[in-house]
Amino acid sequence: MSICLINWQWSWLLYVLLIHIVINKSQAISPDGEVLLSFRTAVVSSDGVLVQWRPEDPDPCKWKGVKCDPKTKSVTHLSLSHHKLSGPLSPDLGKLEHLRVLALHDNNLYGTIPPTLRNCTDLQEMHVLTLVDMPSSFP
Repeated sequence: MSICLINWQWSWLLYVLLIHIVINKSQAISPDGEVLLSFRTAVVSSDGVLVQWRPEDPDPCKWKGVKCDPKTKSVTHLSLSHHKLSGPLSPDLGKLEHLRVLALHDNNLYGTIPPTLRNCTDLQEMHVLTLVDMPSSFP
């Protein structure tokens, strides 16, 4: 009898643990959301535009300045011009595989454009002309 009770307790514990993992995984932010949170960490916004970017959200598609593909939820546009952003650009932006538009002009960004942006093969428009020290070799 005691062996059956122990087996039942372990089975119940494993079941509860599995449910916990599944629930937490479904609430985790998307990989594109993680990239944008990395961007938020590197860049300080003096007008508060990035405050509503929350890691609790399942994806960043409703965040201000972000547009996504409706089917895949991949970030396609990052438009945060005129928001008094200051700081360097996060090299993690190069992980936004489906990014088509990057508009960050008229801010106080500094440093170089990360070479990792070359990984954004869908990038069609990039407006970051206020960055200082832009490398001349960036395509």
